[in-house]
Amino acid sequence: MKSKFNQKKFNEVSQQWLAFKKMSVKYSTYVKYENTITAYLIEDFGEISLKNIDENMIITFFQKKIEEKYANSTLTCIRYVLKSILEFGQKLYGVAPINFNYIKIGKLKNKYTILSHHQKSFLDQYCFTHYEPISIAILLSMYGGLRLGEFCGLKWCDIDFQNDLLYVHRTIERLKCEDKNSKCKTKLMILEPKTDTSKRVVPLPHFIIEYLVEYYEQTGSLNTEYYIYTNSLAIPDPRNVQYHFNKVCKSYNFHINYHSLRHSYATNCMMHEIDIKSLSEILGHSSVSTTLNLYVHSTIEFKKTQISKLEKPEFIVEF
Repeated sequence: MKSKFNQKKFNEVSQQWLAFKKMSVKYSTYVKYENTITAYLIEDFGEISLKNIDENMIITFFQKKIEEKYANSTLTCIRYVLKSILEFGQKLYGVAPINFNYIKIGKLKNKYTILSHHQKSFLDQYCFTHYEPISIAILLSMYGGLRLGEFCGLKWCDIDFQNDLLYVHRTIERLKCEDKNSKCKTKLMILEPKTDTSKRVVPLPHFIIEYLVEYYEQTGSLNTEYYIYTNSLAIPDPRNVQYHFNKVCKSYNFHINYHSLRHSYATNCMMHEIDIKSLSEILGHSSVSTTLNLYVHSTIEFKKTQISKLEKPEFIVEF
């Protein structure tokens, strides 16, 4: 075992780890791990024997990455993949364990903002006066909390017009092709939603249903299996939706990430005192804490309204 272990280099073990992981994770997650190894780990560790990788080397590696100002989300992913590969090597080849407790990554900062009152008004004005695919995308994320990939995967059959409901069954992602001989480096893939709880039922405001009914009637579509965005069997490309969303925002002289629509939806629901447990399930979160920590942003106006509820105390003056 020892001689076998001495010959193992990080590059070889990382590929073995990837093959092992491929059996238990979604393809999108597998691609993320593969990209992390290729982009961040191979250059520093690829040709090094496992026996020569120690804690000092790991600490120096992460100090360098932190100084290069990589995002916390990237650093967290790198830490997980590197730690998991080395633990895999430990079990398979008897590699000495490495203490990763020294590697402290700051808490993930929410990089998304929410729409300002004016930005939301501009988007409402555009969407309700333009019966276009991008209008539906914006409205279903702004009033239904859909992720970009979830909207792309939406078909007409996923809308229950009678009961004002929307069903999230799938998501669309552009990922690296599994076929290495393919001329295309990436392709659109129809996947299961992000998590088990992401497969959900979303109640929609009735005015959104009315908009969808009118749009559907204008398209004259007879096939409920058509994707809503393309109104055909052609799979929508999230990049195309993002492009047209940016174009709409640019026409009103502002820029905001598409995912901020989902954050704005969550915040808007909270400010209208919608039950947090219900909201968490509508968003497809596994816990209420996720909703509160990541997706709810109080505006200063809302904070002032809440604070104004405090009443001036009455003093009892004794003589």
